This record gives sequence, C-alpha cells and structure tokens, in this order.
Amino acid sequence: MSGMPDDLRERFELWSGLPGFWRRVRAAHECIEEWLSHCQRPYVAFSTGKDSTAALDLVWAHDPAIPAVYFDADCSYPESRAMLERMRAAGRPLILQPAAEPFLTTLQRLGLNNPRLERETMKTTVWHPIKTLIEAHRFDGVVVGLRGGECRDRQRLVQFRGQVFFNQRDGVWECLPIGRWTYNDVWAYIVMRKIEYCGVYDRLWDAPEDDQRLSYWAGETKRRWGRYAWLKRNYPGLWNELAALIPEARSYT
Repeated sequence: MSGMPDDLRERFELWSGLPGFWRRVRAAHECIEEWLSHCQRPYVAFSTGKDSTAALDLVWAHDPAIPAVYFDADCSYPESRAMLERMRAAGRPLILQPAAEPFLTTLQRLGLNNPRLERETMKTTVWHPIKTLIEAHRFDGVVVGLRGGECRDRQRLVQFRGQVFFNQRDGVWECLPIGRWTYNDVWAYIVMRKIEYCGVYDRLWDAPEDDQRLSYWAGETKRRWGRYAWLKRNYPGLWNELAALIPEARSYT
C-alpha cells in the first residue's frame, strides 16, 4: 500500500478551499453545539471508517473527553484494530463494546442465504450492543457519522428527522453532523485536518466511491457483487478463515 494517491490528495486539498465546503463544516459544528445542549453523557459511534472519523474529530473539537465507542464483533480488519490500539495508547477516550454474538458465529449459525441473516446480524452487532451500552453508561446522546448521500433511506432520515433529534427507540439525542456532506467533503476534511484514516482505504482507492466503505471483513452485504473476491485478493488469511468456517462463501469468488 502506498497511501492516498497524489491526484486524489490534490483534489481534496482543492475542495477544502471551496466556500461551500466551509459552510458545511460550520453547519456541522452548529449541529454539534445544539446536540450538546441536550446531552449530559454523550458518545460518538465510531467504526474507524472515513465518515465516523470525520464526525469524531468534529466532536472532539468541542469536547475531547467525549468517548468514541467501537462496536466490536470480533471481525475487525487488522488496520482497524491497529488504529484503535493507537488511539488507546494516545490516551483517547475509547470504549470497545462487544457484540451479543461474534459476527462469524452468527454467519455460521444461520448460513449466508438465510432470509433472517440481515435482521439477526443487526440484533447481535447493533441493536443489542447499543441497548447494553446505554444501560451500562447511562448515555443520553450519540453522534453518528451518517451521510444522506450514501443511500435513499439515509437521505430520507436526514430530510425528515433533521440532523439533531430524539431517538425514541434508544432514548438518546441523536446528531448527524455530516448528514449533508458529500464524499469529497469528508476526505477534504480529513486531508485538511491531517487526521489519521484507516489503512483499509489504501486498498480501496480504485473502487467506485460508493464501494469505498469500511465494515466488518466478513459482512454479508454485497457478497454477490465481489465482496468476498476482494477479500480473498487483499486479505488471503482472513478469506481462508472465513471459507473454513463457512464453506458456502467459496461460491461467491
């Protein structure tokens, strides 16, 4: 891996000089200020992905003591794990919240073609861990690095709920400070601020922008569109681990 290509870095540097970019940065800070006015014990949902990395930096500009929470399903990329370890070594406030069930265990238990798989993985890696986290720490607010431009459902959420709203299900004030940012905005902010980004992206620069997303390495989404072929090419050790546990994964490469 050679890091961010020079032409992309130049593109993002130029983007960071545009007035529209700075308007969106100011708007993000205003969202966070409004959100903080509602919260006593907030946290930031942190995946090590580019969007949550930018959102976390925005929040820490207001209060560096607000913890980042990584939902750990025992299926992190090596670069994600290394990034978390460096954050902890630097004394950053970081919580690793375990899943209700390891991700690979859920995949192995249900099989890749089970119609209940998506809902079950959401229960074990998102819904249950969030409930456990909030009960344990009495959190009353969360920042999520979600962008409306990623998909129609997220666009509708930003459009109809706004960027600061009360989440009835979890009982917390939710803030989406980069909800109206673009792909270019996120990377321009990271480059401008000289923020460390997860090294997995250095394997993704040739992929379409919509596919440059970071999740668990054994995730079930997009497996029919080359996800496992990419994993096999870039992380053969992880691929072999997955294929040994779930042989049906081989049919997607």
